[in-house]
Amino acid sequence: MPIERPYVLSIAGFDPSAGAGVLSDLKCFEQHKVYGFGICTALTVQSDTDFLQNQWLPKEQIMAQLTPLLNKFPIAACKIGLIQNLDTLFAIITYIRSFNPDVKIILDPILRATAGFEFHNWSNVLSQFIPVLKQLTLITPNENEMREMGGIDTQLVARQWAMYCAVLLKGGHNVKEPGTDYLVEQDNVLAFPPMFSAIHQKHGSGCVLSSSIVARLALGHPLAEACKLAKTYTEHFLNSNTSLLGYHS
Repeated sequence: MPIERPYVLSIAGFDPSAGAGVLSDLKCFEQHKVYGFGICTALTVQSDTDFLQNQWLPKEQIMAQLTPLLNKFPIAACKIGLIQNLDTLFAIITYIRSFNPDVKIILDPILRATAGFEFHNWSNVLSQFIPVLKQLTLITPNENEMREMGGIDTQLVARQWAMYCAVLLKGGHNVKEPGTDYLVEQDNVLAFPPMFSAIHQKHGSGCVLSSSIVARLALGHPLAEACKLAKTYTEHFLNSNTSLLGYHS
């Protein structure tokens, strides 16, 4: 009899191009041999290059999608992507933890689309953000997001946030060390340099990394190992072709 796969959640926006959001996450989950559920937080009108429109789903509708799944299935890990505001984010995290206090929750904070559409202005939100951080297993900002949310010295901000949850500071926008990610857990810092000297940019690469980490955590990998393996998976995704839409394999 086949071994049952662990169950994981993607709570994210619906991207019709399937390059990002819940559709991309589910493709990633399937490749990792975990069973993925998809919860929609927003309906977008976009392609791989253009972002035209966004319609938020109400918090109550997100909760309604979650309820039958949380009632029936033991969720091992969860990724949260595009979300309307901090109030909705905290409510969703609290709701999920009411079913399983030990569930691993990864937040991929999305402030704006690559095409330039701005979702949030979360500058100087640390006092409001601390209750959220305390409920997370990991947060995965890139350099620009960390700078906007916390301050110019992103390494310092990462160490401050790591008092509450682990931080994976992504290096895709790091001009000094391109492609080097830093995992900060309290006082411990691990660097993950890139495998390839050149990569082909992809729409939704942050979604792929965070969903790959979720899958690895659900499969029982320690956090540092999950992040390292997810980075390897994402770099292969980036170099799967030369277009903006990558292949999962």
